[in-house]
Amino acid sequence: MRHFTRGSHLRRCAVGSAASGLAVALAFMLLLAGGGGDAQAVTVTTPYLAMTVQPGQTVTIDLTVADEVVQRVDLSVQGVPEGWEASILGGGRPVSAIQTDPESPRSLDLQVKIPAGQAETTETLTVVARAGGTSVSLPISLKVSELEGGTTELTAEYSSLRGPATATFTFSLTLKNSTLEERTYNLTVDGPENWTLSLTPSGSSQETPTVSVDSQGSQGLNLKVTPAPNVEMGTYDVMVTAVGGGETVKIPLQIEITGTYTLSLTTPDGNLNAEVKAGDVTRVQFVVSNNGTGPLQEVKLSATAPANWEVKFEPSVIDVLPAGQQQTVVAVFDPAENAIAGDYVVTMKASAKQASATSDIRVTVKTGTLWGVIGVLIVIAAIAILGFVFRRYGHR
Repeated sequence: MRHFTRGSHLRRCAVGSAASGLAVALAFMLLLAGGGGDAQAVTVTTPYLAMTVQPGQTVTIDLTVADEVVQRVDLSVQGVPEGWEASILGGGRPVSAIQTDPESPRSLDLQVKIPAGQAETTETLTVVARAGGTSVSLPISLKVSELEGGTTELTAEYSSLRGPATATFTFSLTLKNSTLEERTYNLTVDGPENWTLSLTPSGSSQETPTVSVDSQGSQGLNLKVTPAPNVEMGTYDVMVTAVGGGETVKIPLQIEITGTYTLSLTTPDGNLNAEVKAGDVTRVQFVVSNNGTGPLQEVKLSATAPANWEVKFEPSVIDVLPAGQQQTVVAVFDPAENAIAGDYVVTMKASAKQASATSDIRVTVKTGTLWGVIGVLIVIAAIAILGFVFRRYGHR
């Protein structure tokens, strides 16, 4: 009996131990099939696990959250340095939790703003996704560097133009965004007072204070500059500035005004007429004016007059006539001795290398006193002769 009883007890212990082990194994398998499966189902990925940024930049990093089941996933960012700002955006708004869809992974953005005065460093930010008591982490490394990060460039096809004050100057600019984010830039143009400055995107006729440029993209800009009407000769500076994403880029431009050249020739009172005497020399004043913004060199004076007339100028050449100034000259008229009384047209001309002017002057010729006396004597002589003839032959 003792032997039977002892053997039966051992068999019962063995069966109990086997049952307990099987229960533990089944519980462990259920645990793996349950919580462990959910933990492996949620994934958070990005194409950019490490990047270089600049102080003052705001970078946007693409995130994708996927799951095999529909469930709530809580999101957070850990390891954000002091002074930095980091948030997860969905639909352009900050989000802290999403609901997954096995058929469509969720697209999110991690937006990180680096302080403008941040020293060079390397920081790791971790995106954490929690669901069903488990979590997954995605570390992203950001290296802060002034030199290595993508930058904004503002360039010009030609940085300097020259021409007269009456011209409109057009600069072709290119704003290039070499960063990893789309940026909106504020545009400003500074130039001389009373100048007209117009900055428009290429292909547009409308001015705009802002322009958006895609990541790794560029935007053409046209700058039209019209100088003030009374601008003097010289070199003038224009500055174009673009501010965006914590960056400020500038490009200096120059315009050289070569001057406008306008020449006029008239009389002091503006009346284009003169009186001269046949067989006599007459001196008439004229005014030569430089109404432009640049000096005129070697202004030569000449006239086109009737045959056998002579017209000279004193002086015949003005060496330099400064901008906005005038000079009085004398035209010496010497008509032909046999010129008949009446009106004649004489063309006066002032010419320089940069400009010229002509004026048609009506010149009235009057006979001199001697010819008047001779004419009177001829008339008297004719009357006397006729009287003598009538007296002598009139009664026959």
